[in-house]
Amino acid sequence: MGDKTKEQLLEELSEVQKMLEERTEAQGQMIKKFQTLIAHEGLFSQVIDFFPYPIAIFTPDYTLTLVNKAFEAERKTQVLNAEKGAVCILPYKINNMQLAAGITRVFAGETFFLEDLKNPFVMFSEIKESEPQPDRFSKAVIFPVPADNSKITHGVIVFMP
Repeated sequence: MGDKTKEQLLEELSEVQKMLEERTEAQGQMIKKFQTLIAHEGLFSQVIDFFPYPIAIFTPDYTLTLVNKAFEAERKTQVLNAEKGAVCILPYKINNMQLAAGITRVFAGETFFLEDLKNPFVMFSEIKESEPQPDRFSKAVIFPVPADNSKITHGVIVFMP
């Protein structure tokens, strides 16, 4: 390998490392903000409701406990409707291995930044496979929300364009 090739490789590796560090820092900041918001529940629900991207908060049994207005607007339905019953994430409907791993491993404390998602809303129980799915939201961040005792009680998915 020539010196120039080694230099290029080192520069590329340095750029990749910098990008990963930036993502990790951004995800850490997002997690801290959500933890702060959870501590102030009233403000928490307002911020979640008016956040411009779809958000779904779910429990270890994959039941949605909270979604925001952007999520409901995207699905064109009121998701958390007592008459319909609980809306769940159906892991068997997930066709993206990274998304499936994220939904499962978030409760082990892992955070995921996913790209190139296709039809991510199909995984929710009220969505029929035949419904056309917009490709508007092709990215997602999945992160854990621990309780005071550090036990992870909820996972959060934020869908992004």
